[in-house]
Amino acid sequence: MRVRTSVTLPKDLLVEVDALAGKKHGRSAIVETALRDYVTKKNAKALNTRDIKIINKNADLINKQVEETLEFQAKW
Repeated sequence: MRVRTSVTLPKDLLVEVDALAGKKHGRSAIVETALRDYVTKKNAKALNTRDIKIINKNADLINKQVEETLEFQAKW
């Protein structure tokens, strides 16, 4: 479902959007694509930040487990 909204943009940005849109796409399609990309990147960054916090919180345990695993490997 689409909802009509109003957004105020600088004139120079709107000129660039219109140039990108051309005759094939409308302004709305360009703005929608840009916003979807932005939201996707922000969500991915939030997940990565969360994952890094979890890894850092458990780093000592993870490193210990890796060291123990490496001890079982054959020595060349």
